[in-house]
Amino acid sequence: MAKVQAWFAMLSVIIAGNILRSKSGEPLVPALFIFGDSLADAGNNNNLTTLAKANYLPYGRAFPGSVPTGRFSNGYNSMDFLCFKLGLPIIPIYADPNTKGVNLLRGVNYASGASGIENYSGRSFGELIPLEDQVNNFMNTKQEIIDELGEEGASKLISKAVFSIITGNNDWLNTYLFPFSPLRVLYTVDQFRDHLINKLVLQIQKLYSNGARYFVVAGLGALGCLPSQLNRYNSNGSCIDFLNDMAQNYNEALRVRVQDLNNQLPNSTFLFNNLYTPLYEAFHNPAAYGFIYVNQACCGIGKFGGFLICVPEFPVCSEEEDYLFWDAYHTTDKMFKQMVDLMWENGPPYSYPISGKEAVYRTM
Repeated sequence: MAKVQAWFAMLSVIIAGNILRSKSGEPLVPALFIFGDSLADAGNNNNLTTLAKANYLPYGRAFPGSVPTGRFSNGYNSMDFLCFKLGLPIIPIYADPNTKGVNLLRGVNYASGASGIENYSGRSFGELIPLEDQVNNFMNTKQEIIDELGEEGASKLISKAVFSIITGNNDWLNTYLFPFSPLRVLYTVDQFRDHLINKLVLQIQKLYSNGARYFVVAGLGALGCLPSQLNRYNSNGSCIDFLNDMAQNYNEALRVRVQDLNNQLPNSTFLFNNLYTPLYEAFHNPAAYGFIYVNQACCGIGKFGGFLICVPEFPVCSEEEDYLFWDAYHTTDKMFKQMVDLMWENGPPYSYPISGKEAVYRTM
């Protein structure tokens, strides 16, 4: 009994220490490095020649100050809400010339709208920064961190930071499934799935070899429920089953591969975030997520508002809180927040093998 009481006493001290630390103003992790596509881009595409940019209203109308920052959202995006969970400030973008020196010590956002795992993915939109180039940009950041903190200090920061990767959507929707794409002749769905996952793992291994140890890797959302796809395949308002089946097939293979990395790469922690389930749930049970309209974009034209993305002259709804989707491809910030909440607080089927919160506290 004495040993049991001592164990509970020790556990109470640990929990209390964690709670105090999270409330003290200190972040739960030192930094967050973000890689991916428009689900994470916060402005890196603003000065590129591309259709995939969001640095104009009504994008950002719910962001503080109603500023269109380049986020593909009416307000915050998922990475902003992750920052809030971690106690970090909003992470600066790599393209900002002020992201240097001490300004990059809390992390950097390298994500680029329309980008994918493959360098050629999403090019129909114009210029972009593919995942490989984003990882190479991190190498530049690493050297700047070394210049600020020295080798030992930089190694410690990077080894304790979270590396978030959210990509793959454009490899499928805007490349493999693009009209007249030769990829469907070169690869079956399963072959292309394995090809993408292998290339993604190569980039993860490159980050690991440069000191990264804590990874959050996201799968695909319910692609068949996006207004862009409802429009493209002339849906009656229901999700496109073959796209959802494809997304689930990819996600399951990626989840297994990501969890294997926990055993293959020493001293690493990998989480797989399942974006499919919350989006599918919200579409089919909107009241549970606080929505009324699930197959119509708040901003857009064409059937379901699914033609292109939101541009200034397109009609826009007045009550975005009622809408699951902000534009043809992206949810409203209300849904971004709920997805992050679910993956932070819960393990499977939202976060594998454990919740985001549990994974972070295990590192403290």
